Amino acid sequence: MLESSCTAAELLLPAPSREAGGYVICGFAASDAADIPLAFNEVYGRDYLNPLVYDPEGFAGLIASGVQISFVARDSEGDFAGHLALAFSAPNRRLVEVSQGIVLPAHRKSGIFARLMERAVNFARHELGAQAVFGTALTNHAVSQRVLAACGFRDVGLEVDYVPARMLVREGAAGPSATLVQYLDLGRREEPPCHLPPSYAAWFVRLFEGAAVAGQRQVTRATGLDRRASLSERKDMPRFDMARLLVHRPGFDFWSLVDAQEGEAESSGRRIFQVLISLGSAEGAAAVELLRAWGYASGGLLPGYLDGGQHVAIMYRSFQQPYFEGVKLHSESAEQLLSDIVADWQQAERLGAELRHAFVEEPAGQDLASTGLAGSAALAVPPPPAPAKAASLDAAMEMLGLGGRVKLANGGMDPVEPDSAEKEDEQAAEHDSDAPADRPAL
Repeated sequence: MLESSCTAAELLLPAPSREAGGYVICGFAASDAADIPLAFNEVYGRDYLNPLVYDPEGFAGLIASGVQISFVARDSEGDFAGHLALAFSAPNRRLVEVSQGIVLPAHRKSGIFARLMERAVNFARHELGAQAVFGTALTNHAVSQRVLAACGFRDVGLEVDYVPARMLVREGAAGPSATLVQYLDLGRREEPPCHLPPSYAAWFVRLFEGAAVAGQRQVTRATGLDRRASLSERKDMPRFDMARLLVHRPGFDFWSLVDAQEGEAESSGRRIFQVLISLGSAEGAAAVELLRAWGYASGGLLPGYLDGGQHVAIMYRSFQQPYFEGVKLHSESAEQLLSDIVADWQQAERLGAELRHAFVEEPAGQDLASTGLAGSAALAVPPPPAPAKAASLDAAMEMLGLGGRVKLANGGMDPVEPDSAEKEDEQAAEHDSDAPADRPAL
């Protein structure tokens, strides 16, 4: 739980508030436990994302553990009307997530969902002293998206195909649903260094600025990975047909780590393999570029997700065609985000096919020099998927147009202004034959 709530346990129980229409919003009490499963069953059947909402004792234990704070709305007769939670789901405990939002059909269009959201955000701001709040609304739930937007949340990312169609049967979904990552900065955030990968610099800056995320950001070019082993956490989510790898530090074993985890995800029948990369180091920016070249696309950002407020880039590999046509969004800005993500996925697929061909499908007996990949082997990268041939990181980055051209200073930070990144890329391409022929249309 947050530091501010550790010293005053009573802050974990929101005080009752009377709302328009005779509604009352209170913190979760033991007497609410029996109503939670009934409410979620009425709205979602037995298919809600978190199975604990169907287990009164388990749900009460969730609240008691401090993992989440719940708000319950009841009408003037005392009947259950709605629920919303603040969850400590991120490694950064000062970033809280709004989740489990639900309003029973009889109480829709009453405005109670917006009031629940306002109460939760105010509680996070004033009682918890949170740095920021984020939400992940399903992209077939336009109302949830609009309520978040009305409270000041801004669109920063999309988790592609996050919820399987089998969990959306009652809603008649024809395919999996993405979740729209919406972010509200509360003005108390830390401002750690942020290293922007060149391919995504302009896009990521737009997302940061659109969400009013402050801090120093610089485009980081041509750097290797950490010479230590990678520092990462893996989470398998079979309920969501997804596996996730959170990379705090991409090291010398980064490619072999990703290869092994990607292979395990695919062989286990997962639809999506998601890799979250910390942008708190130059190595993180390099790892994003390498993933992109290997066919990974970006779903945008998770600002302030890690300890110290470090930002995270969402990268993913889909083993099936993403169900983009099923994404329904609330605004033109969200539609633009989707357009950027679709364009990046298309380009990443093309770039990945080219690199995999160069590494995996080269004719037998062909050496690295004949492929144009010859270069310094000072820092070796573990091989891409077998039977691919190992190549140096320097050589691979030369091929991708990432290395060997810009002399870096300041610990690997190139002081390029984000809004001039694309112009400098064009100038570099004019003078360097190894520069990539295309850049992301973002």
